[in-house]
Amino acid sequence: MEARPLHAAPLKAAEAHARTPNPRMPSEDRRRQLLRVAVESFARNGFSGTKTKDIAAAAGVSEAILFRHFSSKEDLYHAILDEKEATLGADRWFTELSALAERRDDRGVFQHLGRQIVRSFREDAAFHRLLLYASLEGHLLADLFHERFGLPTGDYLARYIAQRQQEGAFRACDPGSAVMFAIGSIVHYAMARHIMGAKNFPQAEETIVDQFVDFILAALLRNDSNDQRPSVERTPKGKQK
Repeated sequence: MEARPLHAAPLKAAEAHARTPNPRMPSEDRRRQLLRVAVESFARNGFSGTKTKDIAAAAGVSEAILFRHFSSKEDLYHAILDEKEATLGADRWFTELSALAERRDDRGVFQHLGRQIVRSFREDAAFHRLLLYASLEGHLLADLFHERFGLPTGDYLARYIAQRQQEGAFRACDPGSAVMFAIGSIVHYAMARHIMGAKNFPQAEETIVDQFVDFILAALLRNDSNDQRPSVERTPKGKQK
């Protein structure tokens, strides 16, 4: 009888396991798995470095299975944003934001916005790394995200600021610049903490968001004595008008 090496059986078992197809999943579970793997792959390697065959391989399925769920790459990008919108509860969040705005709860409006931004970064850092890649590469996904999330939120907040200016609560300024200051400062913090891994934040996140809201309101709330000061023209030191 021909002697067989002792390691032959384990090797054959490993080869057989490698050839075993990924177990069948219900269609919706498979779709969610593919979306998760796609986000992780894009976030790790960028868009130019990730092909559909790479996503399929990482999920343990064929490219044909991937395209059965997503007919094109653009379809996949829209699905990623749909999943993000559902995870965040965007409709409910916007309803709550609108209710705060109707009550003219200035602190509540900016607090609600800030906490949502930070929660999104904290709970789904991979998605925001993906968006960072998309922005740097000028990718379609960045434009789609801006159209679906960035523009509506920014426009709504700018209209709220303009309304509060008309009502005499906020000082005169460009609403668009105020929105950029409010959102940009909180996004920068969330990115530093949850994407860049900055550790020098001893306070709880809600406390930090509340401090940002303090800064935002200090800049926006009307102060008649400050509003009467020249905002652009200044007298050179040592000279009198």
